[in-house]
Amino acid sequence: MKKLALFAVLVAIAVPSLFAPSAFAESAGQLAGGTNIYQVRNVTTNTDYSQAASVKCGETVKYSIKLSNTEYGLLSNINAKASLTSGTANVSATNSENQTVTTSGKVTVTLEKGSLNYIAGSTQVVEADGKAVTVADGIVASGVNVGNLNGSTHKYVQFQAKLDCPTTPPVTPPVTPPSTPETPTELPHTGMAENVAAVIGLGAIVAAISYFVASRRALSRN
Repeated sequence: MKKLALFAVLVAIAVPSLFAPSAFAESAGQLAGGTNIYQVRNVTTNTDYSQAASVKCGETVKYSIKLSNTEYGLLSNINAKASLTSGTANVSATNSENQTVTTSGKVTVTLEKGSLNYIAGSTQVVEADGKAVTVADGIVASGVNVGNLNGSTHKYVQFQAKLDCPTTPPVTPPVTPPSTPETPTELPHTGMAENVAAVIGLGAIVAAISYFVASRRALSRN
């Protein structure tokens, strides 16, 4: 009887436990970390995703944040925020126990010059099966809500930015006004021409007088 009673107690304890929910099923959701949760690639030159990228003026880069729920509980109100200046991304969410969980990552983008500017309308949530849905802008400002994430699943948040470089306006050569022709300077009056004319005139008078005198003398002889 004692053995039967002990067996009955063990069965009473063991049987309910076989139908009890698994402890894992009650575990709260958790965001995965790691170096590969935030990556970037140059779309223009078609490079692969990595932790770093180089970009030249006019080229476009694409950022990708991997959201992975490593536990079984639901993650809700997932907010993703990124900075184009620092290269960081921060993600927060609320798990099934109403706790805030976070994760973060960083990439390095080397710029030729200029600055990266977010491309409006480029933020998308990409599910594990590849289905993409465009969401509101704001990921590089206050952040954007990308919905919920079931346990043991993952999805991506992706957005793009373009490198804009300032352009130097062409240098216009100064316009030189046309030169005004100079008025020839009047030659100075030396008086030489006047003196020559005067001498010639005087000589003519003297010659005329001499001719007159000679003529008179000739007449007187005759």
